[in-house]
Amino acid sequence: MELDKIGTVTATSLYTSMAQQVGTKTVQNTQGGTSDAGTQAVPQANDQVNLVSSAVTRRNLDMVKAIEQEHARLNQLAKDVKATNEQLDQAAGKVGQMNTAVTTIVKNNPPFPPDSEKRKELLMSYASIRKEIIQMTFPRPPEPSYEKVKGMWSSLFGPTGQIIHSAVPELHSTSSDSEVHAAATVLNSTGETVASLSSGITQALIKP
Repeated sequence: MELDKIGTVTATSLYTSMAQQVGTKTVQNTQGGTSDAGTQAVPQANDQVNLVSSAVTRRNLDMVKAIEQEHARLNQLAKDVKATNEQLDQAAGKVGQMNTAVTTIVKNNPPFPPDSEKRKELLMSYASIRKEIIQMTFPRPPEPSYEKVKGMWSSLFGPTGQIIHSAVPELHSTSSDSEVHAAATVLNSTGETVASLSSGITQALIKP
């Protein structure tokens, strides 16, 4: 009886030891990628997960870079449009001052006599402001804004970015009332075109 018990215990211990050894090898194969000699290691699930994760993060990084580049492009467009609009705003102010001078002469009641000192002062002020605006340089708006307003732009500005002389008629201290009237009409049109041009440039930026 004692021998039978010992044999049973020994067999049980041997079976347990073998099971433990098999379990250990299984764990090693799973974690370390080892295999029996002559057998190629099979890619593990963790490797595939890492590859997928890397592809996703790379795609997201590229997307963020593209957004960053687009923001930089839009910021530069906004700066260029702002520079043009700042000059147009100055032009609108000067055209308005010139128009005020000639309108004062046109609407004065009774009319200024030809030798009126007040009339001469207004015309001299007009000539001084006209000289300032003619010397200004207006930066052309960037694409695609320019493409949408180039008709209006060319009606006011020449190739060098200066306002064309006919848009702001020349007057002298001795100019006749008819010349003053004609200048007032042109200036009204010029002021409207400047305003429309500014709006067109800005809208082209907002709604390309």
